[in-house]
Amino acid sequence: MSLRFQHEVPIAAPASPPILVLALAAAFVAGGCAPDAYRSSEATGFNGYIQKLGQVCRPLQIGDQNISRKILEQATGDDNYVYFIDNTSRLYYNRLSPASYRQSLVGFFGTGTYNDASFDCIFRNLPPDRPNAPAGTY
Repeated sequence: MSLRFQHEVPIAAPASPPILVLALAAAFVAGGCAPDAYRSSEATGFNGYIQKLGQVCRPLQIGDQNISRKILEQATGDDNYVYFIDNTSRLYYNRLSPASYRQSLVGFFGTGTYNDASFDCIFRNLPPDRPNAPAGTY
């Protein structure tokens, strides 16, 4: 009498998500960023506004973050600076109200001695005729 062993049939691993789903997710995440987050060279008005804030709003400090120093250093590898730039871009391009902007930054950076003066300076230097998007995006 011979014994036969049945071999197990391998079960296929679950299929990875389709590329389309991944592409849509990436587009959704990128869509949440400020309009000039990836094409900052075309955002000359916004870039000038940021440079002006770094010069005229010293100390530009929100919570414990010295934003004016980050502007001067162009601290693009600093997540706190990136958060500031993203939200300030939304403010500049009329996609975030001053009240929502303040709430967002205080929620992220915390309260601080210089917060009121810093926000007053940021809002006071907003151009009255600022665009709704960087040149060439829409």
